[in-house]
Amino acid sequence: MRKLKQVKLMFLGCGFLASNFIPFVLPHASQIILIDRERVEIANYDNYILPKGYEGKRKVTALATLIQILSNVPVTPIHMNVKVVEQLIELHRQLKPDIAICTFDNVTARIIARQYALEMNTPTLFIGVTEDYIYIDWDRYVVLPSPNEVEDEMKRIRDICSRLEFRELGAIASGLAYYSFRRWLEKGEKVAFIASTKDGIDVSMLRRC
Repeated sequence: MRKLKQVKLMFLGCGFLASNFIPFVLPHASQIILIDRERVEIANYDNYILPKGYEGKRKVTALATLIQILSNVPVTPIHMNVKVVEQLIELHRQLKPDIAICTFDNVTARIIARQYALEMNTPTLFIGVTEDYIYIDWDRYVVLPSPNEVEDEMKRIRDICSRLEFRELGAIASGLAYYSFRRWLEKGEKVAFIASTKDGIDVSMLRRC
């Protein structure tokens, strides 16, 4: 049986996208680092994959517990509000991740994550959803809102992340993101996806490098 290559992953954001995606990558993880500033709300159980009984507790703690239930992968939970790129650069120097996975639902934090990826030359896979739309893209290629669009985009994403009818977006996004992750892991290729779910499922794949 072929041995799977394993890498150290750093998750920027521990919301519903991360909770859906993490089970896919556990066989490929030598260590997982979790970064998020929020706490679990009861409504999160509609969209997230989380152990029961974690309402009011840190999301990084809840996801770390899920990882420990599902695997023996070492996990480092960091409860942090990411406000400046220097925070991520310092963590990178301490923990030395091989790849970052950005699922922040805060668009300002996504912009900081992209800046970190470019400054540290860290492969960073961005997973995002808006209504009827999914994007999976890499570091220098991902398109994020301009500063004057950030507030509207934040409201739209947060609304989607809290609505039960968008649970399928997490499942679809995770499957596409896993494909992108595996291509990078096994072949060093960066593959992006744009998917529309407005009328069925329409997926386009882009070869970045």
